[in-house]
Amino acid sequence: MSFSNPVVEEALRRSAQSSGFNRWSGMRLLAAGAGQVWLEIAIREDQTQHHGFVHGGIVGALADTACSWAAATVAGDVVTSTYTVQFHAPANTALLRARATVIKQGKRNVSAEAQLFAVDEDGAERRVATALALIATVGAAARGGAS
Repeated sequence: MSFSNPVVEEALRRSAQSSGFNRWSGMRLLAAGAGQVWLEIAIREDQTQHHGFVHGGIVGALADTACSWAAATVAGDVVTSTYTVQFHAPANTALLRARATVIKQGKRNVSAEAQLFAVDEDGAERRVATALALIATVGAAARGGAS
């Protein structure tokens, strides 16, 4: 992935290790660079719903994390303000992948989008969801530079 930046990736990995949810879910960073992030989750049985599909909460969490991490690559410390997920098809594979991109960076917020894919054993991807997120910057940037 030509956009990948090892320094950015290491910072995101350190941040992920401080999050109990990220450790529990098994999210794995594939690549990160300015305004872009690729993540994936190897799906476990406890992340599925009653029909055996990946639970929508897991899809949403991956979308949220991908969008916020993409925003973090350009804005530093961030938190999610709001996000929406449109489900296109059930995810019924053992691997779920997200690709997130920053749409627009403002002073206090970053808009990002994510595409989520079910990945089969041969590596073929099938889009299962699309997400849009508004990510808020925190720290000095969110306070207009005041500390």
